[in-house]
Amino acid sequence: MTTEKDTSKIFQSPIVAETEEDGVIFRLYKNRIYHVIIPEDNTIGMETINAGYKFLDANGGGKFYNIFQFKSFASIEPELREWASESSGNHYTHSDALLIKSLPQKIIADFYMKVDKPNKPTKIFYSLEKAVKWTLERVKQA
Repeated sequence: MTTEKDTSKIFQSPIVAETEEDGVIFRLYKNRIYHVIIPEDNTIGMETINAGYKFLDANGGGKFYNIFQFKSFASIEPELREWASESSGNHYTHSDALLIKSLPQKIIADFYMKVDKPNKPTKIFYSLEKAVKWTLERVKQA
């Protein structure tokens, strides 16, 4: 199992920048993968996304391949799910990998995929390694 800090190998790229805000960890890798770790029992909303945008803009801006890693009982506000699926809302994204840990998260993620229908390539995972592998395939296709 990969530790929190030992990720450069799995991401096949060094970390360019990292910050933490309100317990949420934002990491940016040289290969343009943007890894966000949402801590246990945390619900993210637009303020978290805006903090992430500020972080991305400070580190070159542009579009990224996102991996959102939700720890146990972490969630996302309904308005954010709706915004993330709109083509006019999320202009920083090539793809989204959603890494979940529990059945309630799976229900929310399935609802997002079926009802909100994201317009960017999006997939749900239970394993960081599989999420990164899928994301790296998107990076290579670019």
